[in-house]
Amino acid sequence: MQKLINLSKVIMTLSIISITLNASADGDEAGIFKRWFESKKSGISSVKFEQYNELCGSCHFSYQAGLMHGISWEKMINNLDDHFGQPVKLTEVEIRTMRRYLLDNSAGHVNDEISIKILQSLNYNPVPLRITKTPFFINKHNPEHNKLNRDSMGQCDNCHQDAQLGDYNKDEVNFPEQSQNYSNRTEYKM
Repeated sequence: MQKLINLSKVIMTLSIISITLNASADGDEAGIFKRWFESKKSGISSVKFEQYNELCGSCHFSYQAGLMHGISWEKMINNLDDHFGQPVKLTEVEIRTMRRYLLDNSAGHVNDEISIKILQSLNYNPVPLRITKTPFFINKHNPEHNKLNRDSMGQCDNCHQDAQLGDYNKDEVNFPEQSQNYSNRTEYKM
């Protein structure tokens, strides 16, 4: 008798779960999206994938994947022979791994405040290959701002001390001297 009661409880619990899941799948899309947008993370998620940091961060700042749309990352991965004027040599496995990481964490796939704003700024226009060419970036980094060194613009951690952590707080920007060597990494002209 006790086994029958326990089995009934299990069946009832499974039924409740099934009804809940079906309700979500059958019309609660608005609720799902509402919860997703309400749970957005301020800033942007930091890079937690060590292989990406090693492969890409050895030459330049390890840009968070959420700073660009997946289309941009896909174009970049497909053109590694000319990565902003430099050839990038990766194995097929490394290319597949980087593609998967970048696409899974690109703007539109993550719920980060900055990623959402970058997507909104694109406004269905062609997707740029450079973060520094997105309308969001251009708006935030006013070209008339005389403290900015345009040649090192793409090296985020030059001014944003916590950029690696995904913190781009505008109130905590440190403008380095124009003549100072910003980093020991290769600087790409962005």
